[in-house]
Amino acid sequence: MKRVLEHILRWKVPLIILLVVIMVGTIHYTSTPRVKLSMLEGIGRDLLVPFQWVFSRAQRFILHQVDKVQTMRTLKERNAELEELVQALQAEVLELRNYKRENEWLREALDFKDEREHDLLVAEVIGRSPSNWESTIILNKGFAHGVHEGMAVVTSEGVVGTVISVSRYSSTVLLIVDAQSATGGLVQSTGDLVLVEGGQADRETLLAKPLSRDTVVEVGDVIVTSGLSTVYPKNMPVGEVVAVESRQYELSFSAVVRPFVDFNRLEYVLIVLPQDNGES
Repeated sequence: MKRVLEHILRWKVPLIILLVVIMVGTIHYTSTPRVKLSMLEGIGRDLLVPFQWVFSRAQRFILHQVDKVQTMRTLKERNAELEELVQALQAEVLELRNYKRENEWLREALDFKDEREHDLLVAEVIGRSPSNWESTIILNKGFAHGVHEGMAVVTSEGVVGTVISVSRYSSTVLLIVDAQSATGGLVQSTGDLVLVEGGQADRETLLAKPLSRDTVVEVGDVIVTSGLSTVYPKNMPVGEVVAVESRQYELSFSAVVRPFVDFNRLEYVLIVLPQDNGES
């Protein structure tokens, strides 16, 4: 045993030197650019081809899936940003439309005020009566702004109604289509006087009754305020006659009048202030 160990130790150094020389030679031989490969290198490469193909396919698949996931995550985040942007733009468009509508109404109101002798106070509709028996609206102006009971409420299209109650910062208006409403009117084309009443079943039209047997009203005639009452100024538009009904037990007929004002879409109105108290 001792001799074997001595024999091995004696050849240890030469073996190490031989291995180092072989390794260096192999490295030099394989690293040097060559056109032709050795048989062993060719066989080795051919054996590795299937594994390299599988590894390459697996690598490309994994990279593609990772890229796909990242792309989907980016698209999801982008879609969320775009949805927020779309919602913000839609809200902005609606707001701009509201401003445009308000500006158009206020411009018409200013032109209408310039044509009238009375002072007019702009008020916003902030509520409507929930009752089915009464047609009223609530405005954001009250006696702090100079509003009092009995004042007329109009728009540039025509008559709206009359103020029936007032608080400090609000007021309630009885619409002319309500059954409790009645005002003097006249046929614009002839000047004949009529009495305009609300309370129609459809709650959207008025009834014009003649005050004289000689009164003539035809479909298409325009009814305006007569100015005989202390509420409405003269020649304020009320509506257009859409039908004339014969009445056996009345003077001669009743005319169905469609108001010029669309009461379901009222947003702003004008309160007619007394001439002797134009300040609001």
